[in-house]
Amino acid sequence: MPPAFAEAMDDDLGVPHALAIIHTTVRQGNSALAADDKEEAIARLAEVRAMLGVLGLDPLDPHWAEESGGGEELHGAVDTLVRLVLQQRESARERKDWATADAIRDQLNQSGLAIEDSPDGPRWTLGNR
Repeated sequence: MPPAFAEAMDDDLGVPHALAIIHTTVRQGNSALAADDKEEAIARLAEVRAMLGVLGLDPLDPHWAEESGGGEELHGAVDTLVRLVLQQRESARERKDWATADAIRDQLNQSGLAIEDSPDGPRWTLGNR
């Protein structure tokens, strides 16, 4: 882990500075990859993962793995929230407030959700951003 990262975190959890150090380390890793310096790239990757781990953001941490059961819980929470928003959209459609209904659909699409209107009501799936 870069000493500058530890110093930033020791300075009243200087997260903005720590994030800048992560960004710099990622850039260094990308440069190493471009130069085909695998050892340097691996070293930078290890540093980035260590720094992200300190912040609880390492995407490869088992905590984020879907097998941990968190994926189902998260899907349930997201499903509940999306259904609430879709109910608001349906209410707008019933009022013939097409601008609001379209805006809600567009915002859901921008967040990565695909909305499909069906005879049984709207359904959502993860779409492409």
